[in-house]
Amino acid sequence: MSATPEPTARAHHLKLKPMFIQRNTSYLGGTETVFLNTSLDAKDTWANGIYQNSRFAQFRWDPQDLKLYIIAKSFEMPKFRKCSAKTEDAARAKVDAYLAKAAA
Repeated sequence: MSATPEPTARAHHLKLKPMFIQRNTSYLGGTETVFLNTSLDAKDTWANGIYQNSRFAQFRWDPQDLKLYIIAKSFEMPKFRKCSAKTEDAARAKVDAYLAKAAA
């Protein structure tokens, strides 16, 4: 699994306070799966430095079935329904829209 931290400038694009976004790729079973770990809180504000103590949401985008799923979230985050996303950019746009709604 590889991890690629996202630049914090992404938060400014959404007009949100600083947040955390990390992209991971898994190749288990010969298929690619993309995971996006997000938080509306800056990393230095997490209680005890633990990601799950923030307002977080974890997403999975599967390039084979073209679906975006939420696999875990903080109780403070709104519901997210499974949806289709034909490209990774489309999946990221849907994640961005969800985060903007959650931050409002």
